[in-house]
This record gives sequence, structure tokens and C-alpha cells, in this order.
Amino acid sequence: MLQAGETAGTITTCLQRLGEYYENRDKLARKVRGALAYPIFVIFFVIGIVIALMTLIIPRFTILFDQFKGNLPAFTRGFMAVYNFLMNNAIFILGGLGLAVVTAILFCRTTKGRRFFSELLIKMPLIGPIKKMAFVAQFCKTLSTLIASGVSVLDAFGILANMTTNELFREGVLKTREYIVEGTNISKSMEKVGFFPGVAVKMTQIGEQSGSLSAVLDKTSFYYEKKVDGLITIMLSLIEPILIVTVGSIVLVVVLAMYLPIFSIQV
Repeated sequence: MLQAGETAGTITTCLQRLGEYYENRDKLARKVRGALAYPIFVIFFVIGIVIALMTLIIPRFTILFDQFKGNLPAFTRGFMAVYNFLMNNAIFILGGLGLAVVTAILFCRTTKGRRFFSELLIKMPLIGPIKKMAFVAQFCKTLSTLIASGVSVLDAFGILANMTTNELFREGVLKTREYIVEGTNISKSMEKVGFFPGVAVKMTQIGEQSGSLSAVLDKTSFYYEKKVDGLITIMLSLIEPILIVTVGSIVLVVVLAMYLPIFSIQV
């Protein structure tokens, strides 16, 4: 962009557009990270609760249960069987999880691995659509900024391909660029790839026909940013009660398993 601005004598305008672009891009990235932060925190919180129950609470009850000499309710016996299995095999379970994580990391560094995890991310409910919409918004904003600054379309798509680490997104941009090289216009190329949403394709077509591609793409980016906001709101409204029910269910199972023998004595 700076090179194009120097050539065209519009370096000040290019710098201003760059500032606006990075500001909007970081704003969108913060929205996506903020949407994922809450569920990740709660998941780790649940894991912490489970570890605290298994290491601090349940062992105290096992001493009490020894006095029952096996006369425990079926629910408690089943719970204690699972607990004993986990505690007796904790080293093997943790070792297996660690090995699985290392294997996944090494696999992710391969081409097949990156593609596999990229597809997995996109197929995840709610999170997948959010990531895709966020990329489309960033794609439209970046292409708009580059074209308005005088960067050629082919160079712009080369830059767009390096904008993401998701293999599916990257392939979609590169395939679009290949069709453009063959002589197809931008909107038809995007349509051929089949990756971009219909609204983005139609808006690009309108921009090409009207000669105002940069302005139309800028509006399209704003539209998808709003869609991302809506999906984030929906995700948080769904995840919060699900996580609360999950935490409550874990605590309920532990409380029932621990106190059922005591209730049976009182009865």
C-alpha cells in the first residue's frame, strides 16, 4: 500500500486508510477473542472443581464409607468405582492425554494436519460460523483498503492469502486468484470457488458493475461485522446456561453419591 501510495502521490491517504484498517481489524479480533474467553474460562473452572472434589472432598468420604462394609447404594458404588478407576490410573490417563496433545501439535504442523483442524474449526457449531463471518468481514475490508490505495487485484489477493492461518480460508482466496488470472472477474471467481457467502459475491458484483468496488466492499465488511456481533450474542446466550447446568450437574452427582449412604442410615 505504501509503495502504491508513493507511486500515485497519495501516501497520506494510504497511511490514513492503513490506520483505519488496523483499528477495525483489531476491533473485530477482540470481539472474537472475547466471545471465546468466557466459555474457555468456565471450562477450566469446571476442571478445577472436579480436581478439587476428587483430591480434597471425596477421599474424606471414602474413610466414612469403609465403615459401611460394602452396604452402599448402587449409585454410590458406581460412582466410587469410576472414582477409584480414575485415581488408580491417573498417571496413565494424564500420560495418554499428554501424548495425545503432543501428537495433535505435531500433526497440526503438517499440511494434512492444518487442513484437518481448519475443517474441524469451521464445522464446530456457532464457533465455525463466527470464524468464517469474521474472515469474510476482514477479507472485504482488506480488499477494499488495498484497491482504494491503488494496489493491483492480483497483488491484493496475494496479500489476502497470507492474511490467515486457516488452510480452508487460504485455499479459497488462492483459488479465487487463480480464476482471476485466467481472466474471470472477481465476483465470478468468488462464485466459482463456492467458499464465499452469496451476499459477499453479489455485493462484489454490484461494486464491479458500478465502478465503486472499494466502497461496496467496505459496506459489505460492515454488514458481516454486524453478523459476527449477532452470532457472538447468540453464542453467549446459549453457552452460559449450558455451562451453568453442566457445573450444577457435576456438583449434584457428587453430592448425591456422597450423601446417599448417610440418608439411607437415617431412614
